[in-house]
Amino acid sequence: MNLNTTTRPTIVLAPGFMTDYDMWSDFVPFLKDYNVIYADFREGATLQELAASNLQRCPERFILMGFSLGGYIARHMVYQAPERVEALILIGTSTRPTVPPVTDGPAAKMFRGMSRSALKRAVHVERENDEVLIARLKDMGERLGAEVFARLSALQRKSDLEKMHTIPCPVLVVTADQDRLRTMQEAQEMAEAAKAPLMVLEHCGHMMPMEEPEQLAEMVLPWISSALGQSR
Repeated sequence: MNLNTTTRPTIVLAPGFMTDYDMWSDFVPFLKDYNVIYADFREGATLQELAASNLQRCPERFILMGFSLGGYIARHMVYQAPERVEALILIGTSTRPTVPPVTDGPAAKMFRGMSRSALKRAVHVERENDEVLIARLKDMGERLGAEVFARLSALQRKSDLEKMHTIPCPVLVVTADQDRLRTMQEAQEMAEAAKAPLMVLEHCGHMMPMEEPEQLAEMVLPWISSALGQSR
């Protein structure tokens, strides 16, 4: 994580389950007016620990964008340091609780990247055979490796829906019309709880920053400019 910030606003990008900086590679070129920092999964066995670890590597004030699992972590970053987050964008995420799967140690150690069937379900049906996209997704999982897979798989994701109304900064919720991993209802729940606008990407699956980076930028960046103008 790079702390060499400038006078430009800083955006911190929190990735999804078994993804890393490459999740944002197609989206970051649209952030030329911002200093960009990548959150990661290097430290922490709970959502709270992952949030605290990333906060230590963030500047004093920043905009926070969380994708999928990164949305859970991003919200915990806000709960721990509400005065530091200027705006929160939640992409393809949820507040619903999940129970960790029963995974024994040997199985986790044998991890060799996400399965092709899981990766195909994560994208729009028309991109299931996009070999470049699927390879990039698989490469991210392989880079992170078995230890991160076991740690993230064991995370207890408890619902924080009733707590979202306490978030003091402007919030934006983004979903996609063809997301097969998260439902429209989950996005609507978050938007209602945070009194936030809900924006829907068209012709897009779950991997929104990779599948539709330009459409995502066209939605999110004007909102950020407006939100910063209102909060300053």
